[in-house]
Amino acid sequence: MTSFYQWLTHQKERDDIVGDFAFTVGQLEEPQANRKKISGHMLWATWLIDHRATDEVIEAFNRAWREYQEHVGLMA
Repeated sequence: MTSFYQWLTHQKERDDIVGDFAFTVGQLEEPQANRKKISGHMLWATWLIDHRATDEVIEAFNRAWREYQEHVGLMA
C-alpha cells in the first residue's frame, strides 16, 4: 500500500491547499514514530503540532488525509 508521504509526493503540482501542503512537506523528512503504537493520522497530526503548524496547515493536512484514505480505499 502507498504511504501517505508517498501519495503526497504525487500531489505537489496541484493548484490547491493539498498541493501546497504536499510541496511543503516534500521538502522535509517523512515523520517517524517515536512511540511504538503511533502511526498514520496520529503520527502526522502529532508531528504537525510539534512543529507548530498553523490552522491552515492542519486544515490542508486533514483534507489531504481524507483524499488519501479515499485513494487507498479506506473510506466509503
